[in-house]
Amino acid sequence: MIGSDYVLEAHNIYHTTEVDTGGCFNGGGQSALVLKGVHLTVHSGEVMAILGSKGSGKRALLDVIARRSDGSSRGQVLLNGAPLTKSLFQQRCGYVTHACDFIPGLTVSQTLHYTPTILGGYLKSSKVRQVLADLALSQVSHKKVENLNISEKRRLAIGIQLVRDPVMLLLDEPTQGLDPLSAYLLISILSNSAKKTGCGILLSLEKPRSDVFPFLDRALFLCLGGAVYSGGTRAMLEYFHGIGFPCPQLENPLMYYLCLSTVDRR
Repeated sequence: MIGSDYVLEAHNIYHTTEVDTGGCFNGGGQSALVLKGVHLTVHSGEVMAILGSKGSGKRALLDVIARRSDGSSRGQVLLNGAPLTKSLFQQRCGYVTHACDFIPGLTVSQTLHYTPTILGGYLKSSKVRQVLADLALSQVSHKKVENLNISEKRRLAIGIQLVRDPVMLLLDEPTQGLDPLSAYLLISILSNSAKKTGCGILLSLEKPRSDVFPFLDRALFLCLGGAVYSGGTRAMLEYFHGIGFPCPQLENPLMYYLCLSTVDRR
């Protein structure tokens, strides 16, 4: 349980890195500006979605915040007003990618128990049981990790981070490859966990479904590395309506404004 409020801020983020140009003969990429003056703010207990099509800069932004990006960056990333260094990120934050490899032969429960934390003994066991319950993994706690389905593996990867009690948790496309019901379950679980523990959550989504909209407190729309909108989801509807783009009834506002901003950045 997080004992105080935390705020993650990114101000005027620019990032240049090498990108694949898709050439058949040059065998390499070229340097490109993939983030252009991006701002965001996430508070304890909030869920913020980074929305954008492929190549919009979603993963680059997560990597810049996590201090694990290649290339050169400028701008400020702050945690409670202090620069978020790589060491501080590793101590206080977590990052869930798709490259999480589990140790074969271990059960779900054992995988969480063996995750290094400052807790031990009864407190560690209690924390593991709580994370299993929060992530709907209690029923498969004795199942070997190699026998899990993709949804269970994704939630276990999240559990490995949550058992460490991060104040901010970053997730790269957590719903990718999941069926609609599993995607809904995952986002709802993350939202409940954020409210319960006070952990701030920042996740990227490429094809957001309308049923996850109520679980998102903030949204950042990216297009070609630039921010089209960054702020609260309720204010988002008012903002786009105020500039002449009200969301039609029965439309998914997340996908509607994602498509709109991708086609016309104005």
